[in-house]
Amino acid sequence: MKLFLKAHLPWLLLEIVSIGLLILLIWLDGYRDLGILIYGVSLILCLTIVFLTIDYHKNQGFYGYLETGHMQKKSAGFISRTLQRHLHVEQQHMQQQLTAVDQHYQTHIKFMHIWVHQMKTPVAVLALMAESHQLDSDDLLAETDRLKSGLATALNFVRLEDFKEDFLIETLSLAAIIKESIGEQKHSFIRHRVYPKIIDQTDFLVTTDKKWLQIMLYQLISNGIKYSDPEGQLVFALDSEHKRLTISDAGCGIPDSDLPRIFRPFFTGDNGRALGEATGMGLYLVDMISEQLAISVAITSAQGIGTRVVLTFEQG
Repeated sequence: MKLFLKAHLPWLLLEIVSIGLLILLIWLDGYRDLGILIYGVSLILCLTIVFLTIDYHKNQGFYGYLETGHMQKKSAGFISRTLQRHLHVEQQHMQQQLTAVDQHYQTHIKFMHIWVHQMKTPVAVLALMAESHQLDSDDLLAETDRLKSGLATALNFVRLEDFKEDFLIETLSLAAIIKESIGEQKHSFIRHRVYPKIIDQTDFLVTTDKKWLQIMLYQLISNGIKYSDPEGQLVFALDSEHKRLTISDAGCGIPDSDLPRIFRPFFTGDNGRALGEATGMGLYLVDMISEQLAISVAITSAQGIGTRVVLTFEQG
């Protein structure tokens, strides 16, 4: 009630002054019937009190909100209805944000559970090798590569949250980036007996963030090696005219039923479950990074024939 009176006090003072000036003008004009003047003033004041009373009750919820911070009751007044509508929209927005935060938290928890489970295997193998004193260098490299790959995935997943804080745009040779990315996984190529091949060396420049592009390529190359047949090739084809990179393998391929879901977090598919090493986060990272780098990613595949990944870089 106090806030209501304070809000309307200037308006009340203006009305009183206006009534006083009106009476003064009438009086100066020669009209001297004091009873009629008092009756008129009383009528105006009564109407004002009735209007203010109705207005207060209609907007009581609004003034209650200003005093307590809570909408204590629904009110029919325009101000209260407008406030209720805005509060409802704000509440929905806050609920959406809370839901997004909760989903994000659940995604992190699920990823960590899967990641820890995946990391237990190479650690157990290394421990067994050490206990048996059978430290084969190839097997040792294979397990350490699995550990490094897992750690890189976890680190990149965390970094993705602060993408804009760790972003540097450069104009780079795509062929050079591909060769560097292939070199990073040379041990994996050798161990799986898969051979990289770059064709159509029509190199072109891309304006992008080198580190994040290499993280994308790392995931795609890793998948290409993992699901390729031994003695197969992982082919990189550059198309400078359309600013396009195609990565093809002749491996097991992806079932048609899995293709619509391959970019979902934690989706491993039939191939991932058969291999038993997939976290389901590799292509999810590719999808998230490609969106930030303005690179479109299209994947086609035929089971038993192979998989084809096309990266189209933004023109300009």
